[in-house]
Amino acid sequence: MHTWGRCDVLLELSNLTAGYQSGPDILQELSLGIEADRSYCIIGPNGAGKSTLLKVVAGILTPRMGTVTLDGEEVGGLRPDELLAKGICFVPQDPSLFPKMSVRQNLTMGAFLESDKRVVEDRIGEVFSMFPILDEKAKQLAGTLSGGQQQMLLLGRALMIKPRLMMIDEPSLGLAPQAADQVFETINHLGSLGITVLLVEQSVERGLAVSDWAFVLDLGQLRFEGPSDEILADPRIGELYMGKAPEIE
Repeated sequence: MHTWGRCDVLLELSNLTAGYQSGPDILQELSLGIEADRSYCIIGPNGAGKSTLLKVVAGILTPRMGTVTLDGEEVGGLRPDELLAKGICFVPQDPSLFPKMSVRQNLTMGAFLESDKRVVEDRIGEVFSMFPILDEKAKQLAGTLSGGQQQMLLLGRALMIKPRLMMIDEPSLGLAPQAADQVFETINHLGSLGITVLLVEQSVERGLAVSDWAFVLDLGQLRFEGPSDEILADPRIGELYMGKAPEIE
């Protein structure tokens, strides 16, 4: 496991094997460690198991073998709501907003674990400060927002639980370049809030630009890892992307 001189391991996967229903193993004896207060990007070709990894940690999939530990406590197999209560938040690819509810109502729903209404209002204020456009559209139905605005609302709703670990799956998918830039600016800012970030992003350059460390997956296994600013130049990256260097935007 890597270290930056100290080893405050927040999340650890050990010999993790997982898949969907009765299908084949997608992750195969995968082991990696996530330290607190750092940002990570998982990259790799299609079918590498990137999204599957996030779904296991989020409790959407149950490990077939191996362990998932948070602060040394086994959490593999817990329900998503139990993991949310422990500070693990998952922002999926597919929009999971309540489209017929307003922006403010969606944010309020994100704080369902918090019973103090004053705390909820304070957190909504914090989200509006980070995303002024959401403040402007607070009464607008979430389903009528642009793609970039919906992604901001998804991130804002995730922030409502004050997560320790935020996992984000393909945040730029389907977004116009300008909207994607705004979303990545927000992701880059999460570290200053004391949030550990685990990002899956098909755009290699974008993902590495907002992360400290990168994990490179292929066929459900960890091929290699290293500082994000060094990974892009690694010749093994080109090998994984069909024998050529990843596309740079």
